[in-house]
Amino acid sequence: MPPRPEGSRDEAAPSGRNWLAEPRTGVLAVLGLVVAVGGGRRLLHAAAARKAIARLSRPDVSPQAVEEAARFGRAGLHELFRLQSEAASVPVRDAAARALAILWSEDELIAEEEQALTRRAFNVDWTARRRYPRGLNCEIPIRVRYGLPFLASDGPGLTTDHLAWSHRISGARRAAIEEESPPTPGAGDVAFTIVPADFETDGPHRLALQARVRTVGLTDSWQIELPHVPFNFEFDPRLAVDSLLASPDAAREGVMRHAVRLEEAAADAGSTPRFFPLGGELMIRNPPRLIVSSHLPHDLAHHVWIEIEGVDGRIPGGTLIVHGRSIRDDQPAPGRPTRHELTATSGTIAPGSALDRTGRRSIRVILTADPDLGWTDPEVRSVWPGDVATDWAAVDVVRR
Repeated sequence: MPPRPEGSRDEAAPSGRNWLAEPRTGVLAVLGLVVAVGGGRRLLHAAAARKAIARLSRPDVSPQAVEEAARFGRAGLHELFRLQSEAASVPVRDAAARALAILWSEDELIAEEEQALTRRAFNVDWTARRRYPRGLNCEIPIRVRYGLPFLASDGPGLTTDHLAWSHRISGARRAAIEEESPPTPGAGDVAFTIVPADFETDGPHRLALQARVRTVGLTDSWQIELPHVPFNFEFDPRLAVDSLLASPDAAREGVMRHAVRLEEAAADAGSTPRFFPLGGELMIRNPPRLIVSSHLPHDLAHHVWIEIEGVDGRIPGGTLIVHGRSIRDDQPAPGRPTRHELTATSGTIAPGSALDRTGRRSIRVILTADPDLGWTDPEVRSVWPGDVATDWAAVDVVRR
């Protein structure tokens, strides 16, 4: 066989191929890595979701664990609804409601589920007494707060501004509140008064809140009427108005006397001064405030009267209701005192001619008990029966 010429190619010899150097091999590798990482993350997420949802079925589940279930979308929806309505712990029920509100804001709930949550969590709080004396001689204030208590103005999730509420009150014999109010975002709040003389019988009488809610700025737009929530009260002819007054006690009289004082109002530079009318052309510039200790042996339900040194008569300064508590050795230390403004009323009595010019004067405040006033606040239990007088404080009297 003749020798093969130098530099000649063997057409039949296989040529080597480097698969790793080809571009499409790198693309395939990257795609495979993405699929592997993505699938692994999905598996890890699914495992974490199963563990989180399993924790929801435990009787000792914590509120934090309940709220964390919102991270896994609709996976824990059934358990969250169950906890929101059936959990024995109030913090756990609230946490489940907050988790559902987060899912609602992320558009994870359908309209029927949103409405179901609204109906289940709808809460109404009536502020009034169940029983009043038949001989009560003043209007009775009643306040109703309603809505979804787990919603906050700043979230997380759904906020109070995403729901608009309207309402009407039946049974109060007031035309103004029997008409439905305009829809208003935020928590529902309505205050009104009833007149005892408007109710001829002793009762029981029935008030009812009829509320309606609609969504604002959400994907699902709907409006529903909520269940009517009643409130029953009655007038008791055997219940005396004066039964709210406590028995006078010398030791507690001293405590009450030292619990109320006047604090001179410091005028800040550049601030707008406040004025209290004395009648006629004279006014008090920056009137002092009433300071009431937080540790009272009895409640205050008193009218505020102002006395001016050297001047006959008293000037009305509004009313004061402060909830006290009995003094016992096991009571915690008292908190910070409360401050109350003197309030000018439309029936201000002009002092006599002894007060006819401006200048420095001394005033004090006299508190007189009014059991009728005490019945208007459901938290008042025992009104101090005596008068309470503060020390004298200097004020500036100016002309209007």
